[in-house]
Amino acid sequence: MKGYFERKLRPVKLQSASFAIRSCAVVMALASIVRAAALPIANPRFEELSRALAVGEQTNGAGGVGVPVATRFPFNFTEPDWTNPVEVPGWRTRLLPPGSTAIVRAGVLNPPLIGGEAFISGQDGGNVFAIQNAQVGQTLEAQLQPNTRYRLSFLGGIGRFDSDYFLAVSLIAVDGLNTLPLENEPGVTRLAITQGLIPPMDTFGTLLPYSLEYTTPPVLPSGLANKYVGIHIWGSDGIPRIVYDDFHLDATVVPEPTMLGLLMVVGAGALHRRRRRRE
Repeated sequence: MKGYFERKLRPVKLQSASFAIRSCAVVMALASIVRAAALPIANPRFEELSRALAVGEQTNGAGGVGVPVATRFPFNFTEPDWTNPVEVPGWRTRLLPPGSTAIVRAGVLNPPLIGGEAFISGQDGGNVFAIQNAQVGQTLEAQLQPNTRYRLSFLGGIGRFDSDYFLAVSLIAVDGLNTLPLENEPGVTRLAITQGLIPPMDTFGTLLPYSLEYTTPPVLPSGLANKYVGIHIWGSDGIPRIVYDDFHLDATVVPEPTMLGLLMVVGAGALHRRRRRRE
C-alpha cells in the first residue's frame, strides 16, 4: 500500500510544481505589459551646470542650454552679477535682459550654512532648486500618450528658518519644445497638481519625498493630442524659499480591462490544456 500511494502522489506533486511555474510565467508576461518606463528629465538633480556654484551662490533664474544667467548670493543680499554667468540645462524661468541686475527669485542654489546649520539637507548631490515668487518648468522630449499613468516623484521642503508654505508641483502638456513651459503661458495646459503638501514645521531644513500621479484617458482629447509632457513648479508668496531636488517621471501603459481579462483567460486556458495532456 505504501508503494502504491507513493506512485500516485509523486506525479501529482510534479504536475503541481510545473503548473505553478507556468502560472508564474503567465503572471510575469502580463506584468511586463504594464511595466513602467522612466522618461528622460534633463538635469533632474540640478547638478549639470556650465560651471560649479560657490557655497551660497544661486543662479538668477534658468534659461536652458545656451542661455546664460547671472548669479547672486541671496543670503548676503547681493545683486545679480554677470561676471561669470551660468547655463542651467533643462529648466526655464521667465528671464530678464542680459546685464539686468533685477532679481529673479528662483534658481539653482548651492545651499550654505545658516548660523552653523545647513539651510537644507537631504538632497541628492550638492545643488537644489530654490524658488520664491516665481515659476520654473521643463518640457520633456516625450509626447503625451493615451491610457498611460504618469508618476512624478521628487524631493521637496522649506528652508531652515523660513515660514510656512505648501509645495505646488504640476504635470503639464506643452505645445512644443520651444514653448515656455510655465502655467498661464500660451500653449501650456495643466494636467494635475499636488494638493495639500504642507511640510510640518519640524521638518524645515530637510527635503522629504513626494509624488504626483496623472492617468490619461484611452483617447486623448484634441487639446492634448500631440502635446509634450512637462513638469512645472510654483513658488511661494515671495517670503519662504521652497526647495526641490531629484525629479523622476515614470510612464506606465494601462491595459484596457477587456484586454487584460482576455489575456488572463487565454493564459489560464493554455495552462489548463497543457495540464490535461500531461495527466
